[in-house]
Amino acid sequence: MLPITDIAPEDDFQSELPLEPMARQHLLELFDSAWFDPAKIHRNSAQLRNLINEARESIASHLGIASSELEIVGEIGFGFQCALAGLLTESKSKFIYSTVDRQVIHAFARQHQARGGEVLEQSVDSKGIVDFQVDSSREATLSFQAVNRETGVIQNAPKTSDKTAVFADMSSAYPLSNLPDNWDSAIWDPKYFGGPSGIALVGIANSGRWQNPGPIIDKRRVYGSFSKPLLLATAVALENWTKRAREDFVKLTELNSFIRQELASQIKDIKIAGDGDNCDPRFLAFVIPGTHSEEVLRKVEAQGVLIDAGSACGSGPLSPSHVLTAMGYSENGNYRITLKPAHNRQSLKKLVSVLVKGIAAGA
Repeated sequence: MLPITDIAPEDDFQSELPLEPMARQHLLELFDSAWFDPAKIHRNSAQLRNLINEARESIASHLGIASSELEIVGEIGFGFQCALAGLLTESKSKFIYSTVDRQVIHAFARQHQARGGEVLEQSVDSKGIVDFQVDSSREATLSFQAVNRETGVIQNAPKTSDKTAVFADMSSAYPLSNLPDNWDSAIWDPKYFGGPSGIALVGIANSGRWQNPGPIIDKRRVYGSFSKPLLLATAVALENWTKRAREDFVKLTELNSFIRQELASQIKDIKIAGDGDNCDPRFLAFVIPGTHSEEVLRKVEAQGVLIDAGSACGSGPLSPSHVLTAMGYSENGNYRITLKPAHNRQSLKKLVSVLVKGIAAGA
């Protein structure tokens, strides 16, 4: 098998994050000690059970929810299924979502409509902001996206009545605990705080409207298994990421402003999505008219820099971004970068330089 070519961390602007250092350091140890069945009464099982309970308590506290409201599932897609399907159990109910929601939310809307339900797709303005229109006089389910993982646009939670069930997509949010006041279900993706893939965090409010959409088996709300070592690694990653987050975000905010200025000054006709003052500094999306995304990515990589293009959740890595299209941008020449603590002004200048060279080469 061919080895994966190393790219320096300061030159990697892809959305994927490496595993948080402390979680990575202890990962093998966790796999060595967390393969027991925590439901059994033996000593090793009891020790693992205690570790899992401690991990759940730690994770829940960082998410701003009670440990009794936290569910662990083995895959982010299944997490969306659990969190949202439990609010759409009535086939004739109304489902409200936005054009910039993840594709999985759009799929839920199509399915709900096909089953006889009513859907309302809310548009965004040129800055990516949703003006939620919620009829407080009738029951509905609302999908709320806290932060868009392509553009970084931050949404304000809409005011809703007790007739509205709220699903909160917190997968790429910061702070992680910034939930709408009246949330019913929620989801977080560990990969955005340096946690492992193959696990997802689902919140089900104790006082919420969520109902188990599947068959009732004892008191379980979700089904299937999850990796116990990865759960413990998630708790370690979240604990350590949170300690550094405030300082890191100060740095990333400065870098986001810097790269916006550099891109605008060096690349003709570039369109940068969102207002930097209302965006998560980690995420940046832009359009370069007249360029071919695949060719630009190849030329940029040849110079030792990695970026993303197209949609973050399309059928392919170079599919047009439905988010940028909803904001009024072209379907072509869509690019994304993710800023990380390893980046600095010098690496950002290099990024802009190789982009300029790639465009000049006829990409």
